[in-house]
Amino acid sequence: MNQGVLKNRFSLSRLLVVAAGVAILALVYFGLLADKASAHGYVVDSRAHLCAQEVNVNCGPVRWEPHSVEGRGDFPEIGVPDGQLAGATVFPGLDAQTADRWAKVNMQGGPHTFHWKIVANHSTNTWDYYITKPGWDPNSPLKRADLELFCRYIDHGALPPDDVYNDCFIPNDRTGYHVILAVWDIADTQNAFYQAIDVNLSINPNAPTVPAPGFPGDPDRFGDILEWNPIRAYTTGEIVLHNGQIWRARWWTQGQEPGTTGQYGPWELVSGSGEPHEPHEPHEPGQPNEPGEPNEPGEPNEPGNQYPAWSSSQIYTGGEIVSYNGQLWRAQWWTQGQVPGADQWGPWQLVN
Repeated sequence: MNQGVLKNRFSLSRLLVVAAGVAILALVYFGLLADKASAHGYVVDSRAHLCAQEVNVNCGPVRWEPHSVEGRGDFPEIGVPDGQLAGATVFPGLDAQTADRWAKVNMQGGPHTFHWKIVANHSTNTWDYYITKPGWDPNSPLKRADLELFCRYIDHGALPPDDVYNDCFIPNDRTGYHVILAVWDIADTQNAFYQAIDVNLSINPNAPTVPAPGFPGDPDRFGDILEWNPIRAYTTGEIVLHNGQIWRARWWTQGQEPGTTGQYGPWELVSGSGEPHEPHEPHEPGQPNEPGEPNEPGEPNEPGNQYPAWSSSQIYTGGEIVSYNGQLWRAQWWTQGQVPGADQWGPWQLVN
């Protein structure tokens, strides 16, 4: 009898221990879920948002987290892989791509305002908007080559409000089903938030086919190289513009201002501004091999012979800089035999 009582008590104790363990795991899980749900942002009427509204069905977990479509930033040079642009590698259900898989938002070409709902604020680098090109294949996985940039805003590390509105001009030269990819690139991390928007486009008869330069959101109003941001973390090979000069990161760095860390700091001077009225450059004793730069104003398209000419037989790795056709090019990854400038999404990035 005593053995039976002891056995029952032992079973009850074991049951209580198991129950306590389950309770603790549940608390941890829901705590992590709540913490994750406190981040980040989505575009109103995006593919993910319409999943949350159950307009799009069978979407997977993104139904509860349309604001968490987060992946590697610095798109398109780095970013998430082709075929995973909509789901950013974390919500693969969003990457299904056929002509009739997703509900579509009716939209006209011309002026349009995109609305981001921000759940948790992040210091912002850029807000970029891409659209599929005329003739794209809606039944193939979405890839970089399908897209073209049509709108950009740069925030230089600012914290956005809870509602962000970006005025853009949607290309007024295409109709039917297209995908717009909105990318919120974060300044204080290496990530970005991706939002695919499925639209049914029509021509706006009251808007021009091509707007005049300088329209709201015109991506060409900025240079190819972004200004250095003291908040953002940079990795080896990344290029920035600071005080009229172009700098390349030698290694991971954050908050270290280019030009102030000395010869052995994290930043390497790639090219000056082309403004010979800045006399301090030729007088720096640490650069005796560049005395002729300010005296050669007639050759601005030859940015410096200190970089080797590109060779089709040479292997280049990420961060290496070469001279080709009077311009400097930086390898974004391993490459051999690929001509700089031949492919917009190729391995070479124009430095100046």
